[in-house]
Amino acid sequence: MKTIYVRTAIFSIFICCFFISNSVGVKAQGLWAVQLTGLKAESRNGNVGLSWKTSSEENLMHFEIEYSDDGKYYRNLGFIPATNNINGNFYEFEHTVSYSDSAFYRLKIVDNNRKWRYTDAVLYHVNKITAFFVYPSVISTHILNIFLNDPFNWLEVVSINGTVMLKENLSGKTGRLNIPLSPTLGSGMYIVQLGNHDKTITQKIIIR
Repeated sequence: MKTIYVRTAIFSIFICCFFISNSVGVKAQGLWAVQLTGLKAESRNGNVGLSWKTSSEENLMHFEIEYSDDGKYYRNLGFIPATNNINGNFYEFEHTVSYSDSAFYRLKIVDNNRKWRYTDAVLYHVNKITAFFVYPSVISTHILNIFLNDPFNWLEVVSINGTVMLKENLSGKTGRLNIPLSPTLGSGMYIVQLGNHDKTITQKIIIR
């Protein structure tokens, strides 16, 4: 299990209706001040990657990540301390799972007074994960060999600093695809992303 901390600016797209909006007033604190702007589950190198954003935080203690395989009984996977940034923050967490059935995830948001609230659970179909779709993952020929069981609409090759180096329209193709890479693409680690209307999966590659 790997916990990832990322601090960055966030977008003000408010969901999760059980949180009170900014119209409550500037004196709102703890659970009443946090604005959760999304909880998302996606594949990351065969693990389930969870991410969520807040647009404001005050007097929060931490976020507890909970998992269930039936949507009824949850177990704690770990926690991430809240940064209490007045402008909010971006959080990530990874969970290693087996390739069977489906997984439910939710957050338990705890404030400094030990009061807490749950987010709505999100369902992720674990058996939809493609753990390794690029083979080999160490590339010296500038040809990306993709093996797809499920259809995807697009492919991106992204540098570690987030720059999109290549974007390819896949048009829902499946099977083996050979994607040429620019010979000017420098050596190093990159992230290959595949996406369609309902999911995104990623895999790290190394170009030599």
